[in-house]
Amino acid sequence: MSGDDFKSNCTGCDTGLSFNEGEKILVNGQLVELVGLDEIMEEVRKLKLPQRKKVADELLARAKERKAVPEGSERQYRDALMDEYDRRYLTVM
Repeated sequence: MSGDDFKSNCTGCDTGLSFNEGEKILVNGQLVELVGLDEIMEEVRKLKLPQRKKVADELLARAKERKAVPEGSERQYRDALMDEYDRRYLTVM
């Protein structure tokens, strides 16, 4: 079944979810779309930065290149990006 077939068979249903949920982060209790979030996370992970502060700084810098971060919200975005980074890559031993 192709993607078009699936669309034609699914009428009138709306789950409220999009296929790019991975492109969103939770900033101050609100979901914010950040195009290229997966790429940002992977690029920073590959840098193997030794300190969390450097990881957070790099995540924020790359996010700012892709989306206007409202003035005064840098800290909230930085924290949200680190939360997402930890969720994806932190392994619990």
